[in-house]
Amino acid sequence: MPEDGYYAKVPRPESIDAVRRCLSRHGAVRYRKEITPQLHEISRIGKSVVTLFVTNVYTVGVADIQEITEEHPSVTCILTVSAWNSYTRQAKEYARSINIGLFRFYEWMGALNYDGDEFLNYIAPPDREK
Repeated sequence: MPEDGYYAKVPRPESIDAVRRCLSRHGAVRYRKEITPQLHEISRIGKSVVTLFVTNVYTVGVADIQEITEEHPSVTCILTVSAWNSYTRQAKEYARSINIGLFRFYEWMGALNYDGDEFLNYIAPPDREK
C-alpha cells in the first residue's frame, strides 16, 4: 500500500472535499466551521448543532466509536465517508445509546434534515424496504 496505511482511518483529501461541498450545498445547513479536516461543527436551520467526525474506517465498530469519542468528546455524529464503508449493527446501537449518529455518506445527507431521535434513527429510503 503506497500510503503505508495512512488512509485506513483518515479520509482521503478528495473525500474531505466531498464532505465540504455537500455541506456547502445542503439545504438544512446554515454554516459549517471546520475545526480540523476530520472535525466539523455544523449549524443547521431550526435544528441543533451537529459536531461531525469524518472517518475512513472500512467497518466502524464499537471500539472505533469509543476511540473517536475519547479523543473528541463533543462529537454528536460520525460519518464513515467512503462509499464502500459501513458499520456493525452493534456499533450503530452503541452510538444511538450515547446519542451519536453513525452514518454512511448517503444516510448522513438525509439525516441532516432531522433532529433528536429522528436524526439518530434515520434510515435512508433505499434501506427502508429491507
